[in-house]
Amino acid sequence: MQNRIQINEQSVVKNASGSLLPYVVWRQMVGTGDYTLKTAPDFSPTSPVFVVVQRTPAEREQYLSQLPAPQESPFFMTGHTIAPFKLRDVNGHKFDSKELKGKIVVLNFWFIRCGPCRMEIPELNTLVKQYAGREDVVFLAVALDERADIQDFVQQYPYDYALIPAGRYVAQGYGIKSYPTNLVLDREGKVVFHAQYHPNMAYFLQKAIDTVP
Repeated sequence: MQNRIQINEQSVVKNASGSLLPYVVWRQMVGTGDYTLKTAPDFSPTSPVFVVVQRTPAEREQYLSQLPAPQESPFFMTGHTIAPFKLRDVNGHKFDSKELKGKIVVLNFWFIRCGPCRMEIPELNTLVKQYAGREDVVFLAVALDERADIQDFVQQYPYDYALIPAGRYVAQGYGIKSYPTNLVLDREGKVVFHAQYHPNMAYFLQKAIDTVP
C-alpha cells in the first residue's frame, strides 16, 4: 500500500505513542536508517497515516547493505590532488597538507545547523574509533561555524574528528555548496573518495581508507 501512496511533507506520521511528528523530525529519523515508516493501525487509502518504527540492528544492517553507493560530489574529481591547505583546530593544533603527505586524510565539511551533518556524526565517531591505533589516518572536520559555537555544540553532541572552526573560506575555495561533503585523500593528497550525505557513509569511508596502500 505504501508504494502506491506518496509520502511527502504533508503526510501524517506519528510516533509509537500516537503523537504527530513534524516532517523535519520524522524525515531526520528515517534518514539515519535507524527507523522506517509503516502503515498505522488507522491507515486507510483515503486517510493514509504512518508510524515511525525503529529497526532492529539486524534490520538496519540489512537495509544499509542494500542501499546504492553514494554519488560522487560535484566539487572534487577522483584521482586529482586538491589545493593545499593550512588549518588549525579548536585546540590550536595545526594541519598542513604538505606535512600530511604520507598520511590518509579524511575530510568532512559541515555546519552545526545542517541536519544531515548532525545525523552522520555518531557513525563518523565510530569510524574514528576503528582507526584509533592508526597514526597514518587523520580525521578533519571543517566547519562553517565559529570556534565558540563548535565548543558549545560538542558539549552536547561529541564529535571526535579534529574540529576546524571558521572554515567557510576553505569550503568556498573548493567550490563546496552543499553539506555534508566527505572525502578521502591518499598519501599523496589525491582524492580517492568524495560524496555527500549517505545513511551508510561510514561504511564507504572505511572502504575507501582501506583501499589506500
